[in-house]
Amino acid sequence: MRISSRIAATSTLALALTASSPAFAQTKPEEAYTRLEISGSGSVKAAPDQLIARFRAESRDKSAAAAQKAVNALVHKAVEQSGKATSVKAAVLQYSVSESHPDKTAPSSWIAWQSLTFTAPDGTDLLPLTGQLQGEGLMLEDLSWSLSSDNQKKLMLEAEKNAVEDLKKQADTLATSLGLHVLRFANVSIANNSFPRPMLMMAMPASGPGDSAPPPSSTAEVQTVRATASATVLLAP
Repeated sequence: MRISSRIAATSTLALALTASSPAFAQTKPEEAYTRLEISGSGSVKAAPDQLIARFRAESRDKSAAAAQKAVNALVHKAVEQSGKATSVKAAVLQYSVSESHPDKTAPSSWIAWQSLTFTAPDGTDLLPLTGQLQGEGLMLEDLSWSLSSDNQKKLMLEAEKNAVEDLKKQADTLATSLGLHVLRFANVSIANNSFPRPMLMMAMPASGPGDSAPPPSSTAEVQTVRATASATVLLAP
């Protein structure tokens, strides 16, 4: 009688454990599912919100001091002029001085130059300033429209979201074609494509002092931010 009672108790305990753990009975290894490898893409269009003008102030002279003095004067005046436009942000960048020997028989000369960047949300103030600086003798190296850093982050998130939506649509469509359904996404990876290149103008020579030529023009063309995504999808009947 004691042996039978122990056997009955053990059987009851085993049944109880089985009944209380249905998850273990339903779990299947991933190899039991159909694996689907897919890739998708997403994009979003937006108007650029940043115009950048890059200048170069340069001077040549027989002495390094004279060349630097001329460049310093150009840069100081340019920054002073930009300060009158509230929407324009100025950045004074690389400075370089070097000696030039174009001909062994000719005396050497010194070249001094410095780069400047002016940034604005549009061309209302920056384009007229650009024309003024050209008239002062600065060289416009390029004029470009681009997306600001904050706008880039916002647009990239939207593009990534669209890429994931593309994955979901593909997974559902292909699963239906196979007579299956999407169980879950096992792996998802997202790649940020490079941002649109700035819309550049060709470098323009400096105008002579007092030149009344009109300022440059530039059109803010719509830019596209793109993202790609890939995934492993598990399908089941």
